[in-house]
Amino acid sequence: MLLRGEIHRTGPLCPFVNDLIRFELAPGECLWLKGKSGAGKSSLVLDLLGLHSLPDARVELEWEGLAAKEFGFGMVFQSGVLIDSLNVGENIGLALRSGGQPSSENVIVKALEEAGLSASDAHKMPGEMSGGMLRRASIAQVLAQGRPVIVLDEPFVGLDEEAAQGIVSLVQELMAKGRSFILISHESQYATPLATAGREIVLEMAERKEKVNRGRMLPRWNFAVRTGFRLFDYLVISTPLIIFAFLASGLAISMLFSELLQATSVSALRAQMIDPDPSLIEKLLGIELFQKFVGYEFDNITKEHLPAIRRKMFALGISRGFIVELGPMLTALLLAGRIGGSYAGEISMMQATNQNQLLSTLGVSPRRWTLGPAAIAALIAAPILTALGVATSLLMAEIVGMSDTYGLFATTDEFWQAIGEKALVYPSLWAFPPFVCFYHSVIFMVLILAFAELTGRLRPDIQPRDVPRAITWAVVGASLAIIVADWGLSQWLLYLAPLQNPLG
Repeated sequence: MLLRGEIHRTGPLCPFVNDLIRFELAPGECLWLKGKSGAGKSSLVLDLLGLHSLPDARVELEWEGLAAKEFGFGMVFQSGVLIDSLNVGENIGLALRSGGQPSSENVIVKALEEAGLSASDAHKMPGEMSGGMLRRASIAQVLAQGRPVIVLDEPFVGLDEEAAQGIVSLVQELMAKGRSFILISHESQYATPLATAGREIVLEMAERKEKVNRGRMLPRWNFAVRTGFRLFDYLVISTPLIIFAFLASGLAISMLFSELLQATSVSALRAQMIDPDPSLIEKLLGIELFQKFVGYEFDNITKEHLPAIRRKMFALGISRGFIVELGPMLTALLLAGRIGGSYAGEISMMQATNQNQLLSTLGVSPRRWTLGPAAIAALIAAPILTALGVATSLLMAEIVGMSDTYGLFATTDEFWQAIGEKALVYPSLWAFPPFVCFYHSVIFMVLILAFAELTGRLRPDIQPRDVPRAITWAVVGASLAIIVADWGLSQWLLYLAPLQNPLG
């Protein structure tokens, strides 16, 4: 005997009503696990695999003739599951290496041939295989693990008669070689030839109160409803990201700028004008007295004008830096990942799972289905989030400017008056900083959506494994485009409103 087991039902949460289930499994046998959908077949198997505990039940297993390190179950998941980014050979090599076995090409080919595949199948990607071949490849991977018992979860679902019979024949061949199986299947025409006599377990489903799901008040097929949910996603959920990013950047840049202004000391210039150790001739000629007089006047002038100059420079740098430059660009770079990445991932996954094809067969434009709501929501959210970020950074600048460390401004009114003089007085609407901030954010968001659309729909035959790559290209491409566009827009703004008298 290879395996003995007991399953004890201990409470009402257990999905089946069987109080005690005993089973045995010998080499070359197949245990058929039967029961209605929801009776707990998959839950029991997941417990055996150590992936999920069976609720209100205790599972006891006893292995015979095996070392402790050899215990365990292999699993062929429903429909066949392999690592999508690896080809079939690499999937088998992964199983071999994880089991501490050599993963040479010969060993991989042997595992493929044992599952009824050929050496050439090693180079195929999972998405390129038919359902029957994918099941065989999954069995080959599990065989390579060398686990004593293999669990087959609905291995015949979705297969035609020929492919299903091929899996039956394969399992029978493996059983003849001493392989043991636990089979979950509703398809008795295929399961009956495999099940060993006396090796059947029927799980009786427990009665349970059906969970009542509240229907949606607003149908998601409605364009306005989808747009509203998008707007909530893009605007509300993105708000904390923007606030914390601008709290940090606003504080850091304001402090750095203040430090630079503090460094504009006139002490070095004063030292050049006044000799701290005049010679006797300089004293006799009155040069020393002249230097002291000049130094006194120089001190008075700098004391009177330098603080005002610093305040104007600070207001100019903060208003133009945050409102015109940093605010729109930093927000756009953050949203390139937040909005652009999620949108590219959504449409590429819809492409990989044939949802776009489904929409087309229903007479619905896939692009209109996703891009319409996304564009409206994003173009509304981007200026608002940019304004929120700019406001946050200006508040940080106010805190820095009024701090005792820098002392640039004495009152809040003084700070906002200085900012207003630099931010609200410009020669034309296109150079008006708040409007510049607005249309910069809109242009950047158009670039984000354009790159997301391009990368998400570029490949009509995209596979799930390629979705992360599409997201990466969307984010990187949009970010680079934003940086280039920001430079171009800045040059245009300098043309419209050159800084002819920044301290005026």
